[in-house]
Amino acid sequence: MFFCSTLIGGFVLLIVFLVFLRKRKSSQKLKSRISYLRDKANAWEDTEIVEFDPGSALLDSDFNEMIDRLKKRIVVPYLEEPDRSPYGTPASYVNLVAEHLVNKFDFSTVKEELCKFDHFKTQIGDVNLHFIHMTGSNENSTPILLLHGWPSTVWEFHKSIPLLLKQGYSVVVPSLPAHGFTDPPQVTGVGPAVIACIYHKLMQKLGYKRFIVHGGDWGSMIGGLITFIYPESVLGFHTTLNLIFSFGWRQLSELIVGGLLPSLVYTTEQERRTMHPISKVSEKQYRGMAYFHVQSVLPDSYGYGMVDSPVGLIGWIGSLYATASSSRDESKDAMSNHMEGLENFGLDEICANLCIFWCVKSAQASMRIYYEFYWNDLDLMSYYSVPQVPVAISNFPNEISHFTQFVSRSVYGNIKQFTYHDHGGHFSHTDNTEGVVGDLISFVQKIR
Repeated sequence: MFFCSTLIGGFVLLIVFLVFLRKRKSSQKLKSRISYLRDKANAWEDTEIVEFDPGSALLDSDFNEMIDRLKKRIVVPYLEEPDRSPYGTPASYVNLVAEHLVNKFDFSTVKEELCKFDHFKTQIGDVNLHFIHMTGSNENSTPILLLHGWPSTVWEFHKSIPLLLKQGYSVVVPSLPAHGFTDPPQVTGVGPAVIACIYHKLMQKLGYKRFIVHGGDWGSMIGGLITFIYPESVLGFHTTLNLIFSFGWRQLSELIVGGLLPSLVYTTEQERRTMHPISKVSEKQYRGMAYFHVQSVLPDSYGYGMVDSPVGLIGWIGSLYATASSSRDESKDAMSNHMEGLENFGLDEICANLCIFWCVKSAQASMRIYYEFYWNDLDLMSYYSVPQVPVAISNFPNEISHFTQFVSRSVYGNIKQFTYHDHGGHFSHTDNTEGVVGDLISFVQKIR
């Protein structure tokens, strides 16, 4: 008995020691990586900022070509029960969006809306970066950096920017590389970590030494990396996508206790619906993240079909707008979930984003960020933490990832605001604009 106890105790101590060594090596590796990124960014040349007209990239001829191709599209053959198809985007959804683009969508409104804002371009590192910059009503207005993800563009914030300007804030909205009006990089290796440094450099060029960072999707990860790499520059970090890649004692204890006594861990109806049981949540995420797996390995292979075919664009990117705004209820058929998301997101909003991707021919290159992240930056996200910078997390019921505040504190040590909303999804600036902007303003006022 004594021998067994000693053996078990020694085994536990060995595991603790190995974990300690791994964390120590990881910490040293991270410090070296951060130092490398900061040095690389410091070496970038300071180039001029020039005005940019988004209308110059959104040509009527390109839109008309899109419509002509949709009119000649091959009708996708139906299965026996097309709307219950478990194989992906329902054909009836593709045809619904295609018909709206052909017969009802007003492309001119996209250009008119975007031209209400001040657009610029500047070369930073290997990226010819596009961004919107709107100055607040007073010289001391708090600057806010708004970051979008994939498959999105600066269009995502077209309803939020005026609300923030009305409150007197200065707003900077960069386009991700190959998303909208930022050119695709002509070199490899431009992943979230490098983009974080590019965005930080942009804010410094604009004269904002300290600023608020807000982001969803890739904007959440890039915003977190800005906060991690340049904590001295970030006044606060607000995110709508609570992603945690690390696994520690908080996650383990919640997983065990939550499985046995869920009422002790998941105290709100939204927590119970979005985080329990773990088997159901994992299956939903596995199905919903299929695009992530594909684009992390073969981004270009899928991209050809989207650059060359508007049907391909609708079937892949256009589907994600709807499903990411729906509850993805597995008791419903595929078309019902798409229609739920369509009602939340808005058909015109979907078409606007699709038109931008089509006109600039960037769908293929836009997906490479997944490859760059998986093969170059996953280690940073697995070990990064934000212990001191104030953080706010807005939780929307139809978001793709959810964690309790208890687990969130394993990464974000200074959470000032943790809010639950009764509606909204992955693109909250579209399907719950007032909710997400209200959270952001409330957070800024708390820490200012």
